[in-house]
Amino acid sequence: MDLPPLPDPGFARLLLGFSGGRDSTVLLHRLAALRAERGWGLRAVHIDHGLHPDSTAWADRALAAAAALAVPCSVRRVAVQPGHHGPEAAARRARMAALAAERRPDEVLVLAQHADDQVETVLLALLRGRDRGLAGMRPWTVDARGPVWRPLLGCPAAVVATYAAEHRLDWLADPSNADPRFDRNALRHTLLPLLHARFPQAPAAILTLAGRQAAAQRVLDAQAEADLAGLLDAGGATLDAEGLRALGEDRGGLALRHWAAAQGGRLSVAALRRVFGEWAALPATRATRHAQGGHWLRQWDGRLWWTPRPAAPIDPPPPMPPWDGRQPLELGAGGRLRLLGAEALPEALLPRRRGEGDWRLAVDGATAGERPLAEWLAHWRLPPWQRGVVPVLVDHRGAAQAVADLGSTQSFAGWLRERGARLSWQPGPGLG
Repeated sequence: MDLPPLPDPGFARLLLGFSGGRDSTVLLHRLAALRAERGWGLRAVHIDHGLHPDSTAWADRALAAAAALAVPCSVRRVAVQPGHHGPEAAARRARMAALAAERRPDEVLVLAQHADDQVETVLLALLRGRDRGLAGMRPWTVDARGPVWRPLLGCPAAVVATYAAEHRLDWLADPSNADPRFDRNALRHTLLPLLHARFPQAPAAILTLAGRQAAAQRVLDAQAEADLAGLLDAGGATLDAEGLRALGEDRGGLALRHWAAAQGGRLSVAALRRVFGEWAALPATRATRHAQGGHWLRQWDGRLWWTPRPAAPIDPPPPMPPWDGRQPLELGAGGRLRLLGAEALPEALLPRRRGEGDWRLAVDGATAGERPLAEWLAHWRLPPWQRGVVPVLVDHRGAAQAVADLGSTQSFAGWLRERGARLSWQPGPGLG
């Protein structure tokens, strides 16, 4: 069983995601045999999900198997948090995060999925209505985990099994892989055998169609990226809602899904209907949102926003003591405020939130004179979901001197200019 060349020769170090099961054991054995010939550096990582009483023993066996081949191996233990999409998806999210955390910048993450896994992935995507999944997994891709290589993806499971038998390899058998409550197991052990018995050509046909879908998806992605180029703001954080709708629901929806996917999210049909339906009639000043898993899809000020959605409600912090600027100011739900370019403030200021006072101030450089804080926040076009926690710096007389990094009084702004200093506000999670 040969392995294809590494798609990007600029990498020479491999990190194998090593479960200790048959497929990853075969791949570990093969990579270890080829590393000298191909000039690869190789190490492995075992993810202990903690979902089985024997998981610690499995981790020890994985370490021993890697050591027998002189492959360095580490163990990462994760806590699988229940989610909206079931235990399989929750375990996968935890595993992906652990693999991304383990990979070093000069390494390629190597995974052991084979051709039969690809067939299952495509069928599951079809049954779940996920069009992007019809292209299956890519042999080489770059995602949130960095570069990912699946060298066995063109290899049938039977070939992997033959290799394991010929080399008398020993591997772990996770009983959860036979549990029919999990969708992939039900497909693998019940539906696919029936399908193969009636349509023996089905696996090959599915793989062929997946390849064609992958090619078509590349074309669609290129079109979506071209459309997004004219709709995104300078920082790529928001999207022109009207410009998107002008593309039409099909083309605009493709661009919107591509934008969400690039940020680690997935859009539902209900979200697309809102964007191209009821949200189109809302005034620009109306802020609205739609929950999408761990994110919010928002519309405000004629733009669409994709922001984190905290798992629990955000509670504001208690009143904070005076801040002298020497250390970053941790604001809880309000994020973090820093003084850059100066050692300390001229006097300690009290950090406050919008609802804790009725402040009016005249902002340096503005001709409007003294105005209520609420008017300034609207003038600065601060998103409504950030206004309740925006930090206001108040002096000992109770007068507002600065509002985050958005604006400050003439005297405070002058002090900053003299020193080449500035305030920098980073909103908290869920407020971006």
